[in-house]
Amino acid sequence: MTSNKLKHQAQLQEWVAAIQACRSSGLSVRKWCRQQEISPSTYYRWEREVLSAAGSMAQQREQGSVTFAEVPVPRKECCNEAEHSATLYVGNVRIDIYSSCGREQLKTLVEMLHIC
Repeated sequence: MTSNKLKHQAQLQEWVAAIQACRSSGLSVRKWCRQQEISPSTYYRWEREVLSAAGSMAQQREQGSVTFAEVPVPRKECCNEAEHSATLYVGNVRIDIYSSCGREQLKTLVEMLHIC
């Protein structure tokens, strides 16, 4: 970044603070400018610059933003019968129990079957 651009960025930051001070002062822009010994035309020129810079930054963020979408994962069915150690049939429902099933999981499964 060139020294002129750095200087402009510094002035822009100063004017952001000045504009915020003016808006929160409760005074009209003309009255605030008179107190600060700033011409209203200078104030409004910098206000346009600040708003333009803010708009440009927002537009850059939108263009560079990432959007996530939920993608449904198809249900994976095991076709390898050797992988599971037991199969329970309850009505039309088939429940395969695998060797990796822990004691607590099996207990919860049995309790749920009792409820049904």
